[in-house]
Amino acid sequence: MALITPYEIRSWRLTTRGWLHQSYDADEVDDLLDDAADSLERVSLWALIVGSRQHAIASNHKSRRRSLKRRRKTIKNINRKGRK
Repeated sequence: MALITPYEIRSWRLTTRGWLHQSYDADEVDDLLDDAADSLERVSLWALIVGSRQHAIASNHKSRRRSLKRRRKTIKNINRKGRK
């Protein structure tokens, strides 16, 4: 199923019924709402997955930076001891 776009939702023309009391066809409204809800659910899940991947990448990056910082500090300490 393809995602429904905001443009498609806004341009969707529903069939009206009745002469004095204009009302929409309930089945058409249900179909539109189902499509919109399915699209929103898929986009929300996608955003959640992307967000957690970015968080994992950022966390891993921070961990690597700390590790490199410790290694540099150790190398500096070794160099200082070797000079004395």
